[in-house]
Amino acid sequence: MQSGLLAALMFIACWILLPQQAGAALPLPPEAIEQHFTLPNRAGEFHYFTVNAKSDSVTSAAIVLHGHPRDVGATLSATLAAAQGNPAANHTVIVAPLFQVSAEQARHCHSPGLPRLQPDDALWRCSSWLAGELDERKRLSAFAALDALMKDLKQRWPGIRSVTVAGFSAGGQFVQHYIPFAHPPADIAVRYVVADPGSWLYFDNRPESGCASANEWKYGTDRLPVWLATSRAAARESYRKANIAYLEGADDRGKGAGSYWRILDKSCAAMLQGSSRLDRGINYARYDRQVLQPATPHRLSIVAGCKHNVRCVFPSVAGRQVLFAQ
Repeated sequence: MQSGLLAALMFIACWILLPQQAGAALPLPPEAIEQHFTLPNRAGEFHYFTVNAKSDSVTSAAIVLHGHPRDVGATLSATLAAAQGNPAANHTVIVAPLFQVSAEQARHCHSPGLPRLQPDDALWRCSSWLAGELDERKRLSAFAALDALMKDLKQRWPGIRSVTVAGFSAGGQFVQHYIPFAHPPADIAVRYVVADPGSWLYFDNRPESGCASANEWKYGTDRLPVWLATSRAAARESYRKANIAYLEGADDRGKGAGSYWRILDKSCAAMLQGSSRLDRGINYARYDRQVLQPATPHRLSIVAGCKHNVRCVFPSVAGRQVLFAQ
């Protein structure tokens, strides 16, 4: 990586020695630079953090989505660990968006190092952004905010030709649901990495199960929100054609320590997809392969030794390969 990342890498060297607990609160890496821009439709300001932003040879971006606690520090640090020693990362600006919430909401989804809330910030709720919902003013969806972020990155770094959009846990759920409705700049090639989401979006109706919500948004494409402005058929085809990689921790199952069973979606629609995140990921990869049948396979990598932990999954060999593909 560039010499400007030395402080961040020293931070990571100490961070790697910490106990591997997904819920451990981590501050932002020292080299993270806060950025912001104004969203369309007068929705407000949108914040994100960058590392390697001063490089004069940026040709790609890695956008990494935080989880439900808005753990930007943990997600960004895990991505930096994945970048260590990877030549492809030298020309990549690493970007960690932040979905701001109200002070009241932040009591339920806050992590250290986040910027102080400003009056003109665009706001979501703790769980609304991960399904792409409209902001609190009902002016812009979270999906459209990510579209706008990619346009802002292209303006700041005109040399960007490719972008990887990755998310873990709730961030993975956001990414997987965003893919069929994405509108990135036309001159950017986008790759998606979906890691350990709690539930998945299916494009074909599930077998009759006695679960009325099994085929409804956000588990299926019945009753799509109006603001998505896309038909079921178009969404399915966009997903089939997208460049997608799946990651699952091999031990992200059961009710033991590190599985975060307590916060797993256990609605009937989610349980129909599988009893654990690992089962749900394997089942979805099978559906993708056998039913969606994309021309270019969407491959699943199961990471040995990892529970529900971005600090284990992202820096793994499989994680490094898809986050910073040559």
